[in-house]
Amino acid sequence: MKRLTCIVLVLSHISFAQDGGDFDFKGYLKYLSSANFQDVDEPWITDQLLHNRLEFRYYPNEKWTFDLEMRNRLFFGQQVTLLSSIDTLDYPGFIEDDGGFFDLSHNWASGKSYILNTTIDRFFADYAAGNWQVRAGRHRINWGQNLVWNPNDVFNAYSYFDFDYEERPGTDAVRLQYFTGFTSAAEFVYQLGDHIDEMSFTGLYKFSKWNYDFQFLGGLVKRDLVIGTGWSGDIEGGGFRGEFTYFHDKDSLSDPVGQLVASISGDYTFPSSLYLHGSVIYNSKGATEKTGGINPNVLTETSAKNLTLARMNLFGQISYQISPLWRGDLASILNPYDGSFFVGPGASYSLADNMELLFFGQFFGGDEGTEYGGIGKLFYFRLKWAF
Repeated sequence: MKRLTCIVLVLSHISFAQDGGDFDFKGYLKYLSSANFQDVDEPWITDQLLHNRLEFRYYPNEKWTFDLEMRNRLFFGQQVTLLSSIDTLDYPGFIEDDGGFFDLSHNWASGKSYILNTTIDRFFADYAAGNWQVRAGRHRINWGQNLVWNPNDVFNAYSYFDFDYEERPGTDAVRLQYFTGFTSAAEFVYQLGDHIDEMSFTGLYKFSKWNYDFQFLGGLVKRDLVIGTGWSGDIEGGGFRGEFTYFHDKDSLSDPVGQLVASISGDYTFPSSLYLHGSVIYNSKGATEKTGGINPNVLTETSAKNLTLARMNLFGQISYQISPLWRGDLASILNPYDGSFFVGPGASYSLADNMELLFFGQFFGGDEGTEYGGIGKLFYFRLKWAF
């Protein structure tokens, strides 16, 4: 029933867009090829992905905006065959699972070695007049300040390892904003849910002071009462950001201990284009021993509470514009408790203003059962054409 309702809404949106007004359309087409192995001399498991994104935006007048954006993805290759053969996993069902209040994901076809899926990740109406703005539907509510880990991003948290999804997920919600100044605003978000444990009622106030942007948030996020703060600014020309969020189960208020997730980062770009970035995340309920590991090929639902399984993770990054067309990048993450680590080297080449080549690696190391141990090594090649 939810899917049928959404299809009707999409059709009415498209027919409405034909009546007049300004209409924008853009998107991209990407081909991503990957290889996964434990050791270079062992068999490699390959995977392929064709990814098409379509973005439609209609402006009937200066106050209203209607937006529809979708991802069309064709998964095929050995990795799909391997994961689809695991009966307990239901990989096609995992790809089709929407996770939102509305079911806007559908597998058009699937077999032992392929899955063709369409997911609508943006579908909203926006009304702005004076100091007020209201947005309803599926959209991104980005409260994060940091560049890697965002404890303040209580609605749309994402995994750093999901590098191919630049737009990030959306949330089915109503967002009300009142702008009290050029850089200050108060907002309230109601996230839809079938029952109270799936709903969220959260507010945020942001403002600027001393050349810094500050924010404070609080409310109910599904099962948790939350309170948090974040900031972004600079020190001697270098970026300085931080986020703190405290979670407490609403059904366990007698328990004096909740969960604190905090992240602080700094970054600096030199005149030569050399870029340095460092960050640390703290999870008060994270493990100080082996965490059991993750699988970046089957990204489970990420929340601001489980950005890391460990008590602490450290992040470092260095980037450099080698030439006008080439850019190199090297990032790493370390779990100081179990010694496991991640290293991500990459290079991008601009073929044209709207076409790019990306070569990227994700190398995981550590003992079996540690946060990043036992995953192996992944190589990626991506060609992207934007239109």
